[in-house]
Amino acid sequence: MFAAIGTYLWQSLIINQKILVDWHTIKTDWHYFDFILLVSAIILLPVNWILEVIKWQVIAQKSNLRLGEAARGVILGLTLDNVLPMGSGSISGRIITLPKAHRIKSVPGILVGQIIQSIITFSFGLYGFVLVWERASTLFNWQIAHSLVLIIALLAIGLSLFFWRDRIFKFMQPLKHYSKRSWLIIFTLSFARYLVFLIQFMILARIFSPELDLALAFGCATWVFSARTFMPKVSNIEGLGIRALAVVFFMNLYNLPPAGLLIAVFLLWFINLAIPSLVGLSFFRSLKMDSLLK
Repeated sequence: MFAAIGTYLWQSLIINQKILVDWHTIKTDWHYFDFILLVSAIILLPVNWILEVIKWQVIAQKSNLRLGEAARGVILGLTLDNVLPMGSGSISGRIITLPKAHRIKSVPGILVGQIIQSIITFSFGLYGFVLVWERASTLFNWQIAHSLVLIIALLAIGLSLFFWRDRIFKFMQPLKHYSKRSWLIIFTLSFARYLVFLIQFMILARIFSPELDLALAFGCATWVFSARTFMPKVSNIEGLGIRALAVVFFMNLYNLPPAGLLIAVFLLWFINLAIPSLVGLSFFRSLKMDSLLK
């Protein structure tokens, strides 16, 4: 996956020089309002992670985590996600801050919380998928055979869930201890987090690609978030490449310069992931081995 992303971006950046040619399209004359928008996007950083911290408190309710303890687990998980594959860092960082007796029982809740966030992302992402599908079918004479690929993939997932249903049911047993109110809170917080992401992206898109149609910017945002969620990734760092790939692909479909949105994507990654990850490095100093054995 990393090689495929790198190859596509290399062709767009170096071989075709598409992004380099479009670099002059980036807005350089900043106004006072643009600085206000940028500050607003940065201010949403703590809002984003406070929502996630509260959600983690609800998921780990048996451990009665204080806000600071929950924040430590979330930020540690984010930092570890930069080096551990397939989201295992996020799980590891959270459970190592819990009492030993509650660690394994909290994993299903973490996974379901991630699934709920993914469902919300996919629901919004349908708009971006429709825009891509309609545009691709017009440009590339989309055939029914192409749709079969998606159908076969969904069928494979469905069959896997069917044959593993007993193991999945056993693994999910701890979830019965959560109330409907808890799940409603988790869903609400996940929905609010997505809105924060979306608002940040739209703000940055407005700054660096002010000429872009609002509906198209919204579609690109939902497409980028969906690609980031559902494409296999090794780490958060590679996730930046997935976002960049999604932007270049989407904008090329509409023959629009991607350079401005690429800057928006990079800043969004830096604000929401890079800065908290750097903060998380400081937490490892206080993470002693005896805390892992409690």
